[in-house]
Amino acid sequence: MDPHKDMPSNYGGDDLHFTDPATSRVTVIPVPYDATTSYIGGTAKGPAAIIEASTHMELYDEELEQETCGIGIHTTMPLPVHDEPPEAMLRMVTEAVSRHLATDKLPVILGGEHSITPAIVEGLGQQTGAQSALGVLVLDAHLDLREEYGCTKASHACASRRILEKDGLAGYASIGIRSGSREEFVWAGENGISYYTARQVREEGVDAVLDRAMERLQCERLYLSIDLDVLDPAYAPAVGNPEPFGLSSWDVQRVIERLAPRLVGLDINELTPAYDRGETALLAARLAREFIAARAKHKIL
Repeated sequence: MDPHKDMPSNYGGDDLHFTDPATSRVTVIPVPYDATTSYIGGTAKGPAAIIEASTHMELYDEELEQETCGIGIHTTMPLPVHDEPPEAMLRMVTEAVSRHLATDKLPVILGGEHSITPAIVEGLGQQTGAQSALGVLVLDAHLDLREEYGCTKASHACASRRILEKDGLAGYASIGIRSGSREEFVWAGENGISYYTARQVREEGVDAVLDRAMERLQCERLYLSIDLDVLDPAYAPAVGNPEPFGLSSWDVQRVIERLAPRLVGLDINELTPAYDRGETALLAARLAREFIAARAKHKIL
C-alpha cells in the first residue's frame, strides 16, 4: 500500500491563498520512508499523520503572537521513496532539499526514518557552500553511531555516523542520549563526539545543557534534527524505538525556541502513528509550528 495515498494536501490545512509555492516562505517536504526499521515499523505513515494532525490544531501561537498561516507554508508532494533501497532514497532526498533550497525557502522535512537526515545535511551543504559553515544538533535517545546495521551503512542506526562524515560539517552535538552499544560509546569517546544525556538534561536543566552544546557549535548556521524518541514515551509513545527516561515536550520546545533564529531548517522523524491515538503526531505538528512561529517572531521569515 502506498503510505502517502491519502495524505492531506498541506500542512495546517490552509487554503491555496496561503500555500502558493511562489509566495510561501516555508516548504514542508514529506519523506515517507520505512526500510531499515529495527523495532516498531510504520514510520512511512508518519508524515501523513503529522500533516493530518496539523489540520486539527490552531495555527495561531498565543505565546509568540504569530499566525503561522499568514507566513505562507507550502507542502510538496511526498517524495516517492517508499519502495526505494536506502542508497537511492538518500540521493532523492539530497536532490529534493537542494532543489527547494534554491528557491530560498525555509525547509521543514517530515520523516520517515531518521536515516533521511544525512541526505538533508548533504543537500544543505551543497546549498550553503564552503563560506557558510553548517553545524548540526540532533535530539535523539540513541547515539546512532554504528558503522553499519542491518547490512547497510544507510540504516537509521547509523544516521549520526553518516552526518559526521559529510564534507564541510563545522560542528555536531546530540542531546537526549540514553541508549547505544558499548562500541558506539567507545567510538564517541575516542573521536571527541559531543553528546549530552537525558539524565544531564533532567539534573542540570535543558538550558544549561544547550549552552554547553552551543559552545561546541560555534558556526554560522545550524540545522536541527529531531528524532521523536528523544522524548519520554509518556509524551511520545508512537515512535520506532521508544526509550524510557527521556526529555519532556517542554524541553524540546525550549530547544526550538532558543535556536530558531539560527536554524536553516529542521526535520522531525520516527513517528509510528498506529501506536497511539494521535498524541505523538499532534506533538510533532506543534513542534513544527513552534519553529515556524519563532522564526516569524524574530522577523526572519
